Amino acid sequence: MQVLGKVADALFITKEEAYRPGSCFGAGMLMGGACSAITGSFIAIGIKYGNYAPNDMDQKAIVNAKRMEFLKRFKEAYDGKVTCPELLKIDLMDPEKRKTAHDDGTIECACPNFIRTALKILKDLL
Repeated sequence: MQVLGKVADALFITKEEAYRPGSCFGAGMLMGGACSAITGSFIAIGIKYGNYAPNDMDQKAIVNAKRMEFLKRFKEAYDGKVTCPELLKIDLMDPEKRKTAHDDGTIECACPNFIRTALKILKDLL
């Protein structure tokens, strides 16, 4: 959950507080879902702008607008791709393919780019 850790100071939380809630989100939540750079960014946006009162629709609109702007810009950067299998072109649900992707450096090479993109977008939104 690199993204959330990198913006912890801007959110007035410790790196530990940032990493803990995000620790379950790597590799598309190990289900081939959204890239963890995206989920970490959504957590950051929620911490900064999220509503906490159930009927606070004004704040809900603000957080949703920030989330949608983030997603729009991330998609523009990666041809509409947002999930780990789409971005990495690997089925991370397959343990063998996931291991190969780690062993051959695919993840270590590609994922930092997704993180940098997310952080660049977040810098504008936070």
